[in-house]
Amino acid sequence: MKKFTLSIVALLLAMPIMAQSTSKDSLLLSKVQRGDKVTERYLVRNADNGTSEFDMLYPINNSTLQSSFSTNADAIAALDRFVEQAADTTMHITKVVIVGYASPDGVESKNMALANARAASVATFVTKQCPKSNVETKAMTYHWADCIPTVEGMNLPDKSQVIAILNSTTHSELEKQAELEKLQNAWIIFKNTILPPMRHSELNVAYSNDKIVERIYTIPQPQPKPQASTQTVAQTKPQTEQKRYPVAVVETDE
Repeated sequence: MKKFTLSIVALLLAMPIMAQSTSKDSLLLSKVQRGDKVTERYLVRNADNGTSEFDMLYPINNSTLQSSFSTNADAIAALDRFVEQAADTTMHITKVVIVGYASPDGVESKNMALANARAASVATFVTKQCPKSNVETKAMTYHWADCIPTVEGMNLPDKSQVIAILNSTTHSELEKQAELEKLQNAWIIFKNTILPPMRHSELNVAYSNDKIVERIYTIPQPQPKPQASTQTVAQTKPQTEQKRYPVAVVETDE
């Protein structure tokens, strides 16, 4: 069983004791009293939030979402399961953001158009699955310098020369590609391993969940009134002046 977040605890503590009272984020479902114990059950809307991410891949110079290409079948199946879960539970999909990407090879302006088209292809697919979703699309293109972290972690031929080209500030993006293509062994690895994962669309789904929580509290019981003392007070002779002593009042809570 999942633990409640701090926001839920704070919400419960703030709830009034009266059965009719609820906040805008909660709904009182039931209230049962047994002796001095009261149990209230609340439906807390949007009790916790989360995101799920799905990644779709594309062939080079292609923006059509193909379910049979690379790992797309697994990603689409996972997305279908997520949509079914959202429909059958108290999950609410709040926002969908799709970012289309293009690898750095080729002309940047064409790559940006390709990235936009890839994002649009996923948006069309998602809209069919979740017609009421709030879908936002974006596009981004990778640059050759974005390949550096991947290259540094690989055993690549002419590695130092490749990194120098990627880091160059005097070459344009097309000139960097031309220099890399001259390093044939390294370029084969770029074409087959490094560049393909950069041709993708990233689907981020934000959602919230409703939860049913219980609040249990004790109703204070009235304390019995103290009985009057029947002890006879001995009479003393009046004195001209009596000593005065300080009086202390002590209150206790059981």
